[in-house]
Amino acid sequence: MTAVQPVPAGPKLVICLLTFCRTDYALRCIDTVVENLRFDGPIVWYVADDGSAPQHVGKVIDALSVRGAEVIGMHSQRVGPGPSWNRAIEKALEVSDFLGWIEDDWTLNRELDVTPYIQLLTERPDVGMVRLGYLAVGLDLFSVGHAGRHYLQMQRSTQYAVSGNPCIRHRRFHEAYGGYPADRNPGECEIMLDAAFRAKAGPEVWWPVDLGGWSVFGHIGQQQSY
Repeated sequence: MTAVQPVPAGPKLVICLLTFCRTDYALRCIDTVVENLRFDGPIVWYVADDGSAPQHVGKVIDALSVRGAEVIGMHSQRVGPGPSWNRAIEKALEVSDFLGWIEDDWTLNRELDVTPYIQLLTERPDVGMVRLGYLAVGLDLFSVGHAGRHYLQMQRSTQYAVSGNPCIRHRRFHEAYGGYPADRNPGECEIMLDAAFRAKAGPEVWWPVDLGGWSVFGHIGQQQSY
């Protein structure tokens, strides 16, 4: 009798949760993402904490554990947002080509299946990021399509083509544009990565039209993280 060959496991999606001190925000973020995020493959988490009190980190890890989320790693050292985020990228890409990016003050307010976006990043080597946050006013966009879905391609002619909003990134994005700078606040880190993207040709950033202008993510942050 011929042995049955196991079906190869699909790609992992590593959720990088960026957090610092804002425990209530982080727990709401975890609740909604675990409840509403769908993917036809394994979802795992990496927690990037920039030196919060142990009580904060403990509650974040406990919340993920209680909800059955697999945590592949974490760090909690005060190194600044750029180095902390870069460490998360490095650790996530050790186990997958795909990372989900979310800061602790975002909530996922209804079910979202990201399987089509992983498919897009798998099949289109010219795309490096799928943005999932709200559609900002003033961006320069071009309509494109893949596998029966419509997207808007971010043009490099306007600022904030890349932002810190929730997104899914392929490793090729960071191989092309690098990571975040040290000794900068979170907003400056995002601006400088956006500038790196706009300065040269490379993997594109697409935004799914079917998310709607305000997307499925809500930004609850009123309290600054730094």
